[in-house]
Amino acid sequence: MSNIKNIPVYDPSKPPAQSGNSTSVKDLSQNFLKMLTVQLQNQDPLNPMDNAAMTSQLASLNTVDGINKLNTAVNSLVAQMQSANFMNLSSSVGKTALAAGSKVYYSGNDVSMAAKLDTPASSLNAVIRNSNGQVVSQFDFGTTASGVSDFIWDGADDAGNKVSPGLYSLELTATDDQGKTSSPTSYVGAMVASIGQEGEDLRVGLSDGRNILTGDILKWLAF
Repeated sequence: MSNIKNIPVYDPSKPPAQSGNSTSVKDLSQNFLKMLTVQLQNQDPLNPMDNAAMTSQLASLNTVDGINKLNTAVNSLVAQMQSANFMNLSSSVGKTALAAGSKVYYSGNDVSMAAKLDTPASSLNAVIRNSNGQVVSQFDFGTTASGVSDFIWDGADDAGNKVSPGLYSLELTATDDQGKTSSPTSYVGAMVASIGQEGEDLRVGLSDGRNILTGDILKWLAF
C-alpha cells in the first residue's frame, strides 16, 4: 500500500498548533485529492469502487457546502433586516403608541384609549379610577359595534374639573341585548420613551412604565 505523505495527523500528546500555522483551505483540498488518489490506487480489483457512488458522495459534499453558504447568507440578511428595523423604529421615540393595558398615566395632556369588542354591545361603559380606587370619571358610549372603538379622556372628572397628574386605571364593561356583561380588552396610549433590542425582538418602553414588544402595538397615534 502506498504511503500518504504530507497529510497532518492529530497527535493528542502534542501541544495545539499556533494560529499562524493553521491549515488553509487550499491545503485541505490538496489533502482530500491525495486521500482520494490513494483510495483509488488501493481498492480491491475484484471489487472496485462504484463510480456512481463516488459521484453521489462528491455531489453530497457539494450540497452540504452549498447549504452552509446559504445559511450564512440568510443569517447575514436577517441581521441586516433587524438592524434596519431597529433604526426605523427609533424614529418613533416621542410618538404615541396604543397598546393593550388598563393603567393610565395622566400628565396633563389628553389620553387616547380604545375598547375591543368581540361582539356588538347595547351599552359600553368606561370607568376611570384614581390610585385609591375612587371613581374619577365614567362614560356610557351606548350602542357599540364589534371591533376597536377609540375614545379620548381629557383628564376631567365628572364635574368637569381637571384631575392632578398621576396614575389612574381604566375599566370597561360591555352589555349585550340579553343583559349579559363582559369586559372588553382595553387599550391605552402612551408616549414612546425608548426603543430596545432583546435578542431578535424589539421592545418599546412607554412613558407609563410599560415595556412591550413591537407586535403588541395596536396603532400609532398623531399625538
